[in-house]
Amino acid sequence: MDLKGSTQICPSPVRDESEETQVAPPSPMYLIMVHGGTTGAMLRIDGRVTSLGRAADNTHQFHDATISRRHAVLARDEEGLAWLTDLGSSNGTYLDNKRIPSRTPVQVEDGSRIQLGGSVVLKYVRLDPYEERFQREMFERTVRDNLTGLYNRGYFLEQIGPLCERNLLRNLGTAVLMVDVDHFKRINDEHGHDIGDAALREVAKSLRDSTRPEDLVARYGGEEFIVALPVASSDQAMERAERVRALLASRAVRAGRRELRVTASVGVSCSLVGRRRTVNGLIATADLALYEAKRAGRDRVVDAARMQLDVDRRTESCEAVAV
Repeated sequence: MDLKGSTQICPSPVRDESEETQVAPPSPMYLIMVHGGTTGAMLRIDGRVTSLGRAADNTHQFHDATISRRHAVLARDEEGLAWLTDLGSSNGTYLDNKRIPSRTPVQVEDGSRIQLGGSVVLKYVRLDPYEERFQREMFERTVRDNLTGLYNRGYFLEQIGPLCERNLLRNLGTAVLMVDVDHFKRINDEHGHDIGDAALREVAKSLRDSTRPEDLVARYGGEEFIVALPVASSDQAMERAERVRALLASRAVRAGRRELRVTASVGVSCSLVGRRRTVNGLIATADLALYEAKRAGRDRVVDAARMQLDVDRRTESCEAVAV
């Protein structure tokens, strides 16, 4: 990305080369999300120039319509000072509630707040190793489910849209797998809530073991889990879903002196290149497919598209008989 043009990213300080002052390496720089995204998310500022904007080729991408494709840059000079430059954005860049002039570097102090466009607010901070660890732990607590360690529902819903966009840039679609533990109430009633919790943790472990780092896995609520993953076809999505179901069915949860077998039903929905669906549509149709998997006997995978195809065929058959 060409950020040169007539814009001076950061001023060149006048230095007395005769001085041999040793400057300690600066602490790592971060932008902490305050508003307009996942609160507490840590965006590390690496290198001399960090670009911010809506386009995918920025160092940090923001999915907000009020942010320009190439909105602003943060640059660090030789002395470790940070400079913020607006790249001629449509809705402006603000530093501590004041709009900064376009294409003119402005120094950013530790603790300053940066606003991009209409709603994204970030806090610029330098963190020593202890502060960094504390901030990261606090963030993890806000986005993780306490029982299973998976992401929570809120974080999943914030991240699935950006995930779909990243997949499209790779010419891939996105599949959503809705996973629900079979007969979970019976497990709790017969074996107690401790065993029920153990079953949920086993489901979470199976999901982690059968997915990849690029997949988004979360506890959706109660005994229901959700997975979003990149796929090239609906067949690939079904293969991945079947792997999840089979791995869980092959494992056991210890209930006292006995081993308890736990199964799950899975509903699958896909948004493919050329056949795109909204995020809400993806989740809703995966949920319908999950309901069909439960109705058909549980411990199985149902594809929402094939389920709809079967409905259409039955409808056509009934219309033919009526004629």
